[in-house]
Amino acid sequence: MPRPHIAFLGASGRIGRLLRKAERIDGDANAQIVWQFRDHLPLGTKGFLWSDFSDPRPLITAQSKTPFAAILVFTGPSQPAGKDDAKAMQAHISLVDQAITAAALAGVPRVLVASSSAVYGAGKDRAFREEDALAPINAYGMAKAEMEDLAARRASAEGIELCALRIGNVAGADMLLGNASARTEDDPPLDLDIFPDGAGPRRSYIGPQTLLKTLIALSLSTHPLPARLNLSSTRPVEMNALLDAAQISWRKRPKSDLAHQNITLDCSTLAALCTGVDLESTARSIVAEWASCLEQT
Repeated sequence: MPRPHIAFLGASGRIGRLLRKAERIDGDANAQIVWQFRDHLPLGTKGFLWSDFSDPRPLITAQSKTPFAAILVFTGPSQPAGKDDAKAMQAHISLVDQAITAAALAGVPRVLVASSSAVYGAGKDRAFREEDALAPINAYGMAKAEMEDLAARRASAEGIELCALRIGNVAGADMLLGNASARTEDDPPLDLDIFPDGAGPRRSYIGPQTLLKTLIALSLSTHPLPARLNLSSTRPVEMNALLDAAQISWRKRPKSDLAHQNITLDCSTLAALCTGVDLESTARSIVAEWASCLEQT
């Protein structure tokens, strides 16, 4: 029996590049990912070109060839931009809006859009839950929050099932580990905040391979998906533990502002939906997934 197909929009982005490598490692995936690129389809990659989301025809054509069970919208600004660049961050809204239009015209029943834990804002005394009020602190978080509202309205009007994924840190696409691969032995140790309890910042992370399995499980779920869903491993990790697992040298920078120590996600709803995916990751297993992706060409 052929595997179902899932379209991934944004294959050239940081997360997209990692997931393509994760797919090569996990050859027994339950679905075939069809990767969308703007202007060049890499040799041997199952995908399609779609350079301008305002023209829905490329998605409609791709859907007619291999009907998609769902599309994953992970596309963003075409050029690197700072998270405080309000103008550039508007692409997170307009591209999702255009993708929903195309999905409706193509007849795709389920759309999952990449939102971010940044919609919640600064940390609090417990993990963020999906029903918590949003208080983003930069243009990126504000754009993602606006995107969620727009996407929910559009999907309701078009009769599409839509889920906004509030993603935590993806190992390798984050600032901590993502920049580590460019470091050399001659670079000085990283400065890391260490709090009075002896631990560094605690964050919600997920490895690329676990993320891919989670996205496939959600795309193929026989249960209705919630409108908004936290996505990360169920166990937060300390950044010092990640650096130690990656064998990256660091030095302590004492920090007493406890408000920045714990910024984490409650992923109990995700775990209930994805019972076949092991979301109990550790710092060591998260780094191992990232390292295995680095080995892929």
